[in-house]
Amino acid sequence: MFVPGRRWTYLALLPLLAGALARLWHWGHDRPLWLDEQMIAINVRDGGGFRGLAGPLLHHQSAPLGWLWAERAALLAFGDGERVLRAQPLLFSLATLVLVWLVVRTWFGPAGAVTAALLFGFAPSLVQYAAEAKQYSADAFCALALLALAARAVTRPRWTPAWWLAAAAAAWLSMDAILLTPGLAAVLVGAVWRRDGWRAAARAAYFAPVWLAAAGTHYLVALRYTTGEPHLRPWWQRRGGFPDGSLASWLAHRPAGLAADPLHLPEGPATAGFWLLVLAGLAVLLARRTALGLLLAAPLATAAVLGAAHAVPLAGRLAIWLLPPLFLAAAAAVEALASATARARVPATAGLAVLATGLALVPQIRYAAQPPRLADGVDDRAGMAWLEAEHRPGDLVLVSVSSIPAVRWYSSMDRLRPGRFVRPVPPGPACSPGDLPDALAGRRRVLAYSGTLTNPATPAVLQARLAEQGRIVERRAFHDGVGWLVDLHPPASPAPTLPRLKTSCLQLSAFGWR
Repeated sequence: MFVPGRRWTYLALLPLLAGALARLWHWGHDRPLWLDEQMIAINVRDGGGFRGLAGPLLHHQSAPLGWLWAERAALLAFGDGERVLRAQPLLFSLATLVLVWLVVRTWFGPAGAVTAALLFGFAPSLVQYAAEAKQYSADAFCALALLALAARAVTRPRWTPAWWLAAAAAAWLSMDAILLTPGLAAVLVGAVWRRDGWRAAARAAYFAPVWLAAAGTHYLVALRYTTGEPHLRPWWQRRGGFPDGSLASWLAHRPAGLAADPLHLPEGPATAGFWLLVLAGLAVLLARRTALGLLLAAPLATAAVLGAAHAVPLAGRLAIWLLPPLFLAAAAAVEALASATARARVPATAGLAVLATGLALVPQIRYAAQPPRLADGVDDRAGMAWLEAEHRPGDLVLVSVSSIPAVRWYSSMDRLRPGRFVRPVPPGPACSPGDLPDALAGRRRVLAYSGTLTNPATPAVLQARLAEQGRIVERRAFHDGVGWLVDLHPPASPAPTLPRLKTSCLQLSAFGWR
């Protein structure tokens, strides 16, 4: 499977360069931070400095400590703008494309190289997280780097110490790298043992304590505070990350779930074709280059076991570390097809396979070329600017629960306090009808804001309850976010009828600043 670079292999540079431009375009668009980014950014800016980032994180967040420290260093050096916070993810994503080129020009001929470049260059998840202040681009880079170095170490044992050192460094930049390393190490040491005997295998494992020390120290210093968040387990279970019933049924549905996210493949033949390529590529590699096939299969097996054990979700962005082995396996299948057709003197077949791959990726290419969209459909930056501009002494500020991070990140806490956060709930013990009138007592005006729609009923319920207390002077839309300015002096008007909402009562709570 390892072939020397050929002149036509340089065609792979075209989709890689296009993918790099798409990432720069999305990063330069400077869209406002969305909810998850805000919660990470608050920790980086307000979480107690470098030492504070090693403890429990605000808003139940989790991220590798090395990655958080790099974000903190960038913020101190260049300020807390959106582009600064997203610079590290961008650099990791661009480095991934460079590494893809170094890998494919060594592993594949033109057909496999171009296929891999198309997949890595335009994968929506890789483009998206290159321009978000989240750690997932580092996960993809570390997964690819460890795979590439392990493949090199299998054939050149002198690279084994470098692989262990890289795994130790990756353990501080990516939690997924910690999960990935044991399976790759087992394949690496096993391949050396099979070829050169147990003494050589022992030498290959000699630097394993370096990785164990790095991963163990990271866990003791920081990760023990951020793993196993109980409130996230049901969330991921509802989205297919964990089995909810039959394990066999869950495993059978994982290809479709992963195709939807993080692969973002169009439904139909494209999805089926991709998984056929992956299976064919793994089969070819296991037959021809067994160690390489096992290296690509190991992360998939690890992810399935961890997901089945309810330890790490096998779905969505937390499965992004599986993209490198999946993409490389698919490229290996196209490369095998190219080799077979070349021997049969039907070279056009390989070109057709690459063309079919490119056509299947048309939606992904279109996504990369379009202006970036707001991740959750809300412009909290504009919403908070409006709140600041409209705020007067004595106003009460009400915000939805999901908007608390936006207030903390984009606004002045001292200026907007005192405030309340609100959530719609069914009428009953959780809600007292007098909460809102009591909170408004002595106030002249109310400023309210509903951002990310974690509960779709929030805007309608909030508007209806506010209309009972006064006159809505202004209603301002910030894409899917909504702001209201309410004058409490005019007599309250009859409340608008709520359109078939199961939740029609507001629960008010004081701000919790963690």
